[in-house]
Amino acid sequence: MKIGLKLSENNYFKFYKIKIMGNKILKNVRSAGVLLFIGCIAWSCASDQLGLPPIPEGPEPPQQAYIGSDQCAICHSEIYNSFQTTGHPYKLSKVEGGEAPVFPFTILDYTPSGYDWNNITYVIGGFAWKARYIDSNGYIITGDDVQWNFETMEAVPYHADEAPGTKMYDCGRCHTTGWVSLDDGGVPQDDLEGMGGEFFAGGIQCEACHGMGALHKASQSKDDIIIDRSAEQCGTCHYRNEDHTIAASGGFIKHHEQYDEMIAAGHSVLSCNDCHDPHNSVKHGQTAGIVTNCTDCHTDTNNKHEIRGASCETCHLPYASKSAVKRTKYQADVQTHIFKINVDPNGEMFNEDGTLANGETGVTLDFVCYQCHRDPEGEGGNPDLPYTSRKTLEELSSYATGFHDE
Repeated sequence: MKIGLKLSENNYFKFYKIKIMGNKILKNVRSAGVLLFIGCIAWSCASDQLGLPPIPEGPEPPQQAYIGSDQCAICHSEIYNSFQTTGHPYKLSKVEGGEAPVFPFTILDYTPSGYDWNNITYVIGGFAWKARYIDSNGYIITGDDVQWNFETMEAVPYHADEAPGTKMYDCGRCHTTGWVSLDDGGVPQDDLEGMGGEFFAGGIQCEACHGMGALHKASQSKDDIIIDRSAEQCGTCHYRNEDHTIAASGGFIKHHEQYDEMIAAGHSVLSCNDCHDPHNSVKHGQTAGIVTNCTDCHTDTNNKHEIRGASCETCHLPYASKSAVKRTKYQADVQTHIFKINVDPNGEMFNEDGTLANGETGVTLDFVCYQCHRDPEGEGGNPDLPYTSRKTLEELSSYATGFHDE
């Protein structure tokens, strides 16, 4: 008797590949189960009659878990290599072996007074704007010379009114991958009492946005990984206030609030990914992070300032936000993403106590125009320009009103 099935010790039947995915339920599971049950009975009978070995048990599906960006790099090397030149992976870097962490474009050789790399456990930032430090007990170091600003190459105060060893690190939601706060059942990372939670890895690694990767690594299916290109995905970190009002302090918008800024005015219908590639940077002379330019959509825009060196971004993304450095009264070091310009000469950028920005009405003319022009008292202006005229807000408003329509 011949059986039309070639068998070997390691391969004698291939059933279905069943994939277990989160909360997804296979369709027609009852019918499939009945067919599988009948097939198993038939095979069992044949095995008994022919003396074949029993059906082998398939491997257990992997448990969903973090695997680390280096595992992602095995298949996605090009994306991984470009991502490593962005600021995301360096939001929190561990100090190991008494040596400063290594960053792709900056060298951090400064430590606050009274500290060295043997009693500093982590560095917060370090890729571009600034670096802060965490002490040997897990507390953020506070004092007069404890924040290093890369633009000015100087140390400045950070929460100098708070005693050293008292400011807990609770920034992990947007600075780490796999953060679980103490309130949510986490334990202090590395058993450091000043840590307000635990995490899988420091910095925003691949799995911070794409989710745990163990199942995806096993199946290599897009169904087993998060691919979310919505603005809301970026907005899980690029906001501050729970009600998505735009937080401000010291005469500027606080840094990393691009999501709140975008939904307030101007480009609320767009996703961040419409303009940005999140795997590439726009810092340190890199340009691959911008995938869509303003003129790709706004084809009929008449930029009268182009001959003076101003681009769309100069006016519509002024430096009205601050991360580390205040350059002038009207310019800090982060470009706002409100886009909309308020041409009212009496427009107010902030609420009465300066804690919120009025994003819906747009960026006021002082932040826009006094990047190059000077105000009547001589404040503002661009020191790289040989001469910049003084203008009142009324004069600037008269010129800016209807600017794109003329």
